[in-house]
Amino acid sequence: MMRTLFMSLLVLVFLAAPISSFSEDTSLFERIKLANENVSVIKAAFQQSSNLSLFNAPLIASGELILKKPQSLRWEYTSPNASGFILNKGGGLQWTSTGENYSIVKTELTPSLRTMANQILLWINIDEETLTKDFFIKITESENPTILLRPKNKDMAAFIKSIAIELPASLLGIKIITITEANNNIITLTFEKAEINPLLPSTIFKTP
Repeated sequence: MMRTLFMSLLVLVFLAAPISSFSEDTSLFERIKLANENVSVIKAAFQQSSNLSLFNAPLIASGELILKKPQSLRWEYTSPNASGFILNKGGGLQWTSTGENYSIVKTELTPSLRTMANQILLWINIDEETLTKDFFIKITESENPTILLRPKNKDMAAFIKSIAIELPASLLGIKIITITEANNNIITLTFEKAEINPLLPSTIFKTP
């Protein structure tokens, strides 16, 4: 459940234009929104590093995410084990693997995970008004701009202390997302190899 929550939270990947393309008076959220007007599909690799109090060394996982506006999402772990979920118009599915010589076990997307996946799509759109309803927002404008989110909802705050989204200097994609749990465990997602509007197989949001 916690792994699912954090992989869901993670998922803020978008294309943005360089800062110099906009007026100095244009807010970071406005620059992101303008830059995404022609973006319909995003594909990116990620590495997840989890620093947990129960382990001496970080737990490392890697995978790939694919987003298609307005409501399709695929989040897939490829290492160390195959697992993931798909959100699509019909509801979606989730899957896990059974070991080294694994077979895929897939089930319908659970209501709780579907709810979280739908929330992800709102975050992907970087809608300041929507985010403001759920989070206190702090923006740091620097060489690598950062959006810091702190949950307003007490239920969420019982698990999540903050989510920090760091952007590269060019604003081309997201560099790092750092999730700090209420118990100070830290999950770091690093994104790379982003592709914008790639051609996708017709079954990408239907099968593992």
